Amino acid sequence: MTQTLAHDPVITKAAGDILDRGYAVVKLGDIDAGNLRNAISTAVRFFQRPLEDKKQHGSADHNYGYRPFGIEYSRVPERPDMNECFTLWSSRLDLIPNAAGVADVTDAFRDWRDSLAPIVKAILDEVAKNFGTAAAPEFEKASYLQINYCLPAPAERDLLQDKHEDGHMVTVLHATAPGLEIYHEGEESGEVRPMLPAADEVVIMPGSVLTALSGGKIAPLYHQVRNHGLDDRQSIMYFVNPEIDEPLFGWIENGDGERADIREHVQNAPSMFGLPPVEAL
Repeated sequence: MTQTLAHDPVITKAAGDILDRGYAVVKLGDIDAGNLRNAISTAVRFFQRPLEDKKQHGSADHNYGYRPFGIEYSRVPERPDMNECFTLWSSRLDLIPNAAGVADVTDAFRDWRDSLAPIVKAILDEVAKNFGTAAAPEFEKASYLQINYCLPAPAERDLLQDKHEDGHMVTVLHATAPGLEIYHEGEESGEVRPMLPAADEVVIMPGSVLTALSGGKIAPLYHQVRNHGLDDRQSIMYFVNPEIDEPLFGWIENGDGERADIREHVQNAPSMFGLPPVEAL
């Protein structure tokens, strides 16, 4: 599959959409869509376990495995995201406490990641070529899958997640029910649009790391999640970060003819949301 993606019209269109309108929607093949469905349904069964059981599969810093409600936020700690999470970084099962007890979840997540990674690489490589760069940075060791399991929210809480950008290279997202809204024309202005991918689609949303790589040419896609009072909503994301074990330079020279090393931005972006730094695992 990876051999043919470079010339796939779906890949070419997705890269063009990111460059031209600031995001892309990609339709999946049958096998990949099946892996997506399996990852979501397997995770939902995990979230239905008792809380004390789930907590046995979360790291002390809340970065690996189960993350309970109240840790992650989009704007301020006083308004936590109205969901609990499960995350898998790279393939590092050793970082998830008692990982054998959630093997069904991690196996399903890795299958879904294996569907996504070649698609993401092909799209990002195509984007990079538009800036005179042969390929985008490697990312698999510094990227992670996360599923958000939405919790009942009080009616006065209008947003399940406040307006934010994710701070990654791109986020690949699928949601099972309405709520996601995108700011199409940038952070402070522009039309707010509901965005619900079909059952076999994902949305690819640029983050500020791609903005830094592109010298500001590709803006981060700001978004939020509205509270529609639903009791069955999940969103699953692949947060794509460049590996930073070596200097990582932007694709465009700055005013003095140099290219900025953006590793510090990559590593510290999660602090916006109360999370630990990015590592290459």
